[in-house]
Amino acid sequence: MIGLRGAWQLAALPALMTGGLLLTAACGDDDDADPRVGRIGGVSEAATYAYTDAGAEGLYDYLSADVTDACTKEQVTAALGAHEQPTGWQQIKGVTFQGEDAATATVILIYSSDRQEEEWTFVREGTVWRIDGVPGLENCESAG
Repeated sequence: MIGLRGAWQLAALPALMTGGLLLTAACGDDDDADPRVGRIGGVSEAATYAYTDAGAEGLYDYLSADVTDACTKEQVTAALGAHEQPTGWQQIKGVTFQGEDAATATVILIYSSDRQEEEWTFVREGTVWRIDGVPGLENCESAG
């Protein structure tokens, strides 16, 4: 059975995968005027909840082609194995763009005991934003 959060994720997934805008993605940030910020926020939120629900394998579907070409699901799971799994997503902030197709953002994640800020990188592949880096992922090629 899909809970409320899961139902929302399924309903929002087509919009996220086609670059749709989620209004809650970057609450309160001055970057809201740039629609790319909302798209990146939406991808980071959906990926986080996929990660909380299915572990690192859930995150895999949101990773860039560069990452998935270099790393299998098993390698990503091994690389992120030492990294605490988040229990939720709060927001993104400080989005900076490198040209039109790359960005870095601070993603605020909820963990069982606190909230933590992490720097994630994103790339645009066609019309879809994908995650290109999260802490620990840099070890995926050597893991497994």
